Amino acid sequence: MFTKIRNSRCSILALVASLAMAIGAAERAEAAGRLASFRAAKAANLAAANAAATANLAALNPGCAPAPCCPAPCITYRHRGPKLCCGCAPSVETVLAVNNPCTCCPVQVPVCLPSCCGGEPTVCCHRGLLGRDVVSYEWCCGFRVDVRFLPCGDIVVVTHGV
Repeated sequence: MFTKIRNSRCSILALVASLAMAIGAAERAEAAGRLASFRAAKAANLAAANAAATANLAALNPGCAPAPCCPAPCITYRHRGPKLCCGCAPSVETVLAVNNPCTCCPVQVPVCLPSCCGGEPTVCCHRGLLGRDVVSYEWCCGFRVDVRFLPCGDIVVVTHGV
């Protein structure tokens, strides 16, 4: 009789364990589904942002088609000249849409501009030291931003205060 109760107890424990495993698997599947939907939404947002940036850059530079795979560059910031060019007014955060001259990949470069930098900047592309491609943005107040493309694909942003 003792073995019969023991076998019943073992079968009940086995049933509870299998039920717990089934519930755990269902919860893991639901969590994996939420993670997959989050990743899909994130990828769709990134694709939409890249398509918008590519369309904007294609309008600016129609002769340059983007490369099929554009890796995200590492951006380093440097500043030359005085810190403030127009007193104590707060700076304005903006994003410059730059087209990499080597790969034709669109690059979004976030920068902080002084409040006196109003209107559209003049844009100039040229070769810098050591043959590096440089895209320069200059505003009417004299503030300048140089976006330098390194051979490894990274970017150095140099701001020049007045």
